[in-house]
Amino acid sequence: MENSNPESLANPMPTIEIIYAGGTIASFATPGGYREGGHDVDLVTELAKHLPEFNPDFEVGHKQTAYTGLSENMTAEYWSAIDCAVTDALTRNPRGIMLTHGTDSMEQTARHLMAQFGDALLQAKSRIILTGANEDMLHPQTDAWTNLQFALECGVKNDTEPGVYVAFHGRLVPAEYVIKLPLVGQDEATFVDSRSDEYKQALQTQYDHAQALNNRLLEHYGQRPDARAVVRYDTNIIRENHLEFLQFIDSHEIKSVLLTLYHSGTANTETPGQSVSELVQHLVSKGVVCFGVTENGEPVDLHSYETSVKLRQAGIVPLYDMPGSVALTKLQLLHTDLTAVQKIGEMLASKVGEINESLVNPEDIESLKALYNK
Repeated sequence: MENSNPESLANPMPTIEIIYAGGTIASFATPGGYREGGHDVDLVTELAKHLPEFNPDFEVGHKQTAYTGLSENMTAEYWSAIDCAVTDALTRNPRGIMLTHGTDSMEQTARHLMAQFGDALLQAKSRIILTGANEDMLHPQTDAWTNLQFALECGVKNDTEPGVYVAFHGRLVPAEYVIKLPLVGQDEATFVDSRSDEYKQALQTQYDHAQALNNRLLEHYGQRPDARAVVRYDTNIIRENHLEFLQFIDSHEIKSVLLTLYHSGTANTETPGQSVSELVQHLVSKGVVCFGVTENGEPVDLHSYETSVKLRQAGIVPLYDMPGSVALTKLQLLHTDLTAVQKIGEMLASKVGEINESLVNPEDIESLKALYNK
C-alpha cells in the first residue's frame, strides 16, 4: 500500500486516513469463550496479510486509535476522542477517512459524526466511512477483511459524495439513513438504507409475524393486556444516565421490565450511572424482574461478549428469539400475582410459538431463578 513509483509524484494517489475505534472487529475471545474489547490492532496491516492480492490504487495515510472497547460501551466521552481524531485527520486533507467501529452503536456514531463534521467534509470534499464486522478478526469465517477492503475503496472513490457512510457487506449507506436490517430470513445482522424496499419488506414481515403471535397470545390467555405493572426500556441507545427511568420505577408499581438490548444482546456495562448491569442489579434488589430482547430480532445471547456476560450475571432473563412487541404483550397478559420464578417460567414456555424453547439454556435459567428467589 506504499506509493514508491517516482513517476506518480506529479499525480499522487489519493490518501485515506485510518481511525480505529474498537468493536468486534478488533476484539479477541477469552478463555471463558466470550469476546472482550480493549485491544489496539492495526487492522489495515492485518488486511494486507490476509488479502495479499489486494492491490489498492491509493495511499494509506496516518493511523491512530481513538477507542479500543466494545461499541455498546460507547459514551459521549469516547465520541469526543473520536471527534479529536477526525479533526486531526482532516488537517492532512485526505480523500477519505476510514473508521473501524463496533456494530452495536455504529449507526449512532455515524449520525453523530455527520452532525459534527458534515459541513467540514463538504468543504474538504472528503468522506468518513465507518465499517466493522460481525465476527472478530481471528474467526475462520470473519467478515472483517471484505468489509475493510470495501470501506477503503469507498473512501477514495470520486463518486462517493462528501459525507459520512457505513460500509458493510457490500452496501454503502449514508449516515442519516443507515439502520440495522430486521432479522428476517438472514443468518446475521447487517446494515441497510431505511428508504430501501429491502428494509421496508423486512420490517413488514417482522411486523406481520409479531401481530399474528400477539393475536394468538390474546386468544390463549383469554384476557386483555394490563400494562400497569410492566414497562419497556430501551438500553440500545447512548444515554447519560438512567435517573429518569429509576424515578419512574419508584413512582409506579412496576413488577417487570422489558429491556431492549443492542442486536448482539449487549448494553453498556462499563460506565457508572450508564451501566445497564448496574441498573439491573438495582431493579432486582427492588423485586423487579428484568427480561431482555434485541432491537432487530436477533436471538439474545448472553454468552458472546464480556458485556453480555455481565448482563446475565446481573439478572437479565434472555427471551432469546421472542420479538420485542410480543414479549411486551405476553408480560402484560401474565397474572400479577405470579412470583418472579413463576413469571420467568411462563415467559420461557412457548404457548403459541412465540419462543423457540430449544434456544433456552437451562443452566442459565436455573441460576437466574435462584437469583430472583433470594
